[in-house]
Amino acid sequence: MMLFSTTQGRTVVALSTAERLGTIAACTLAPSPAHISALHLKTRGRHGHIMLWKNVHSFGEDAVTVRSAEGLKPEKELDSAEEAHKSHDPLGKRVLTEAGESMGTVEDIDFDEQDGSLRALLTTEGKVPGDRLMGVGSYAVVVHRPG
Repeated sequence: MMLFSTTQGRTVVALSTAERLGTIAACTLAPSPAHISALHLKTRGRHGHIMLWKNVHSFGEDAVTVRSAEGLKPEKELDSAEEAHKSHDPLGKRVLTEAGESMGTVEDIDFDEQDGSLRALLTTEGKVPGDRLMGVGSYAVVVHRPG
C-alpha cells in the first residue's frame, strides 16, 4: 500500500543528469484502467511542471527517479482536456456515482508505486476500489456504483 499523501514533497531526480527537477505536489488520474497519469511537481519559478507517469523509472522511499528532464512540461502549456491537466487532480474533490449519489470527498489515493495503477480512492465515507473510476473533472470524481 502506497498512499499518495506520503509521497508529497518527495524529490524527483533525472537519471541522465542526476539533477533535482522538483518535488511532488499533486497527481492526476485517468480511467480504463485507472492509473496515475502524471505527477505535478513544484519547481523553481511561479508555475509548476508535470511529468507523465510513463517517464517514471522508479518510485523509491527517498526519491522518485525519471529517465530524463525531457519529459518535464510546464503546467501552463496543458489544455484542460488533457489527462495531465491539474483539473484531473482528485484530492479534495467530491465523489459521485454515475447515478449521482455522493460517496464523500477524496482524502487520499492508494496506488501501486511500480506501475502507477490506482488501488483505491480513500474518501470521507470509506474506500472506493480503483477499478470503479470512470473519470475525474474539475467538479468531481465519478465512479461506477457499487455492485
